[in-house]
Amino acid sequence: MKIYISTDMEGLPGINSWHQVSDKDPRFLNKYLEETLRWVVDGIKASNQNSDVDQILVCDSHALGENVSYDFTEYDDRLYLVRGGLRDYYMMAGLDSSFSTVFFVGYHAGVGAMHGIMDHTYSSASVHTMKINGIRMNETLINAAFAGDLGIPVSCVIGDHALVDELKDALKDTVLIETKTGLSRFAAIMKPKNVVKQEVIAGVKAALDKTYKKSIKPYKFESPYELEIEFNSTEMADESMLIPGLERIDGRTVKYNCNAYPVLMKTMLAVVYTARVGTDMGK
Repeated sequence: MKIYISTDMEGLPGINSWHQVSDKDPRFLNKYLEETLRWVVDGIKASNQNSDVDQILVCDSHALGENVSYDFTEYDDRLYLVRGGLRDYYMMAGLDSSFSTVFFVGYHAGVGAMHGIMDHTYSSASVHTMKINGIRMNETLINAAFAGDLGIPVSCVIGDHALVDELKDALKDTVLIETKTGLSRFAAIMKPKNVVKQEVIAGVKAALDKTYKKSIKPYKFESPYELEIEFNSTEMADESMLIPGLERIDGRTVKYNCNAYPVLMKTMLAVVYTARVGTDMGK
């Protein structure tokens, strides 16, 4: 069995503001992420499936992907690490059909979620709304559909209360673990560390039991796919129109249609990255 873990940071326990997930403030960088990942590995070790697990691939997926230290792989000899930027599929780099299940660790609510800690969807600077086939997206669902296209279920998600609230209907059989409850975008009630630790260990064990029993269906959309992105401002949409195949809907909104989800994923990333260039125009 191979387990794929995609990590983010805004949904981690103990985190409530941007400086805590930036290398400008080394007091927090890596600490809570690696600590939570150790709990996940502890859950794998304590599970009934531990002896069947051959590889645990951790995809470091916050910002430039340089948040998990290479030294972390010493914690278990089955740990492999995707690190660094400029890679295909970004938060899902390295995933293929050989994996049995996907975990999302430290994920957060989508843009516009009330009391979602640092809520955003792939870009806090540019994306106002993102939809696929008319459904409002967050990063968890976008990435879960990428795994689902490969036939792989997401069996465990660790994040804030607002994210769990967004996922409870879409990912009904997935183990959802809350780390904190938001009071605003930058304030939260943090659960006790030892409580979260035990919930993560127990949740991972339950997730692997469900994986073994094949009781979680992969989350996926049916082709054809329609991606719609509403930006925060018009210059971002202006710049995104350099990408072939995009259709301008209005001043801030673009649309893209295709028949392959990996193509949609790459196009979405290209659109988001390109939109950032627009913010520098006219300065």
